[in-house]
Amino acid sequence: MNAYVVVIFILALAYTFYMGFSDGANAVATCVATRAIKPRYAIAIAGAVKLIAPIVICYFLASDSVARTVGSLVKEEAFEGISAETGFVFMLSAMIAALGWSALCVLVSVPNSTSHTLLGGIVGAAIAAFGFDMIDWGLVGVRVILMVFLTPAICIVTGVLLSKLFRVICARMDRSVKKFFRAMQVINVMLLSTSISINNVQKAMGIYLLALVVCTGADGDTYAFDFWTVAVLSFAIMLGLLLGGYKLIYTVGKRIYRLGTLQSYVAQLSTAAVAFTCTFTGIPVSTGQVVSSSIIGVGIADRVSAVHWNAAGKIFTSWILTFPVAACMGAFVCVLAKAIAL
Repeated sequence: MNAYVVVIFILALAYTFYMGFSDGANAVATCVATRAIKPRYAIAIAGAVKLIAPIVICYFLASDSVARTVGSLVKEEAFEGISAETGFVFMLSAMIAALGWSALCVLVSVPNSTSHTLLGGIVGAAIAAFGFDMIDWGLVGVRVILMVFLTPAICIVTGVLLSKLFRVICARMDRSVKKFFRAMQVINVMLLSTSISINNVQKAMGIYLLALVVCTGADGDTYAFDFWTVAVLSFAIMLGLLLGGYKLIYTVGKRIYRLGTLQSYVAQLSTAAVAFTCTFTGIPVSTGQVVSSSIIGVGIADRVSAVHWNAAGKIFTSWILTFPVAACMGAFVCVLAKAIAL
């Protein structure tokens, strides 16, 4: 394998671990917050699913639409005739920006969207490396920038509607049936873990694909991902969850709205539905954004004042700022790297 590609793959692996560390708890936070599942069991279930699901879906079923989206943010003509060194500087700058901004957010305890950080780093570095016109702004505008605003809106509406629907359904049910919904959260954890992991792993697959294209001249349209690439990335996201899940597991489930059993079930259902839809339509979604917005929707269905709007406002602000800030960092790092290396 090309040495440049190896370096970028290692960085993509590190970022995948970070996505598991920071976002992995999203799949289990709601059910643990309501004590439907003990933390160690929830983490174990989610970890197993996060290892197996991407391998089955992304490799054996060849579902890689999100990876293709990430690999297509920059127009193909930008790579025509460039040297491997130039391609490497571009990819290295994008990854340094993504990892650097993520690390800074952790240090200062600022909410961060790992998806928009990564995508912003790529777009910013590409602008500095190849020019503004080499970005596929139609793709970036619809599947990245628009979705920053559209995804939360869809999740909130879905959360509100599902919450009201299930309240009507459960109004005349006895306690035994309500216990059924509590037990069903185990299945929801598996669905959520699947939807989140395949979206996140495919983002890293897209980084690897982009590195192959710019550093080796590979044909991104026909390239087929091999088993070990998907397996290693899946292991990284599982490992990130196992090491970071316990620290973050209670935060998501309580910081925006205090969930009950039914509300937790509905929030999980809403999140899984939106995340699966985004993944299979090639949209790199922010898993934290989907989970948090679904919880807000469930809280609004209860009563608007039940939502902790101060916390929600900080999260919304971070979602809006993440992409442009990461893009600026990517451009700055690329300009600096070009001045030093090229």
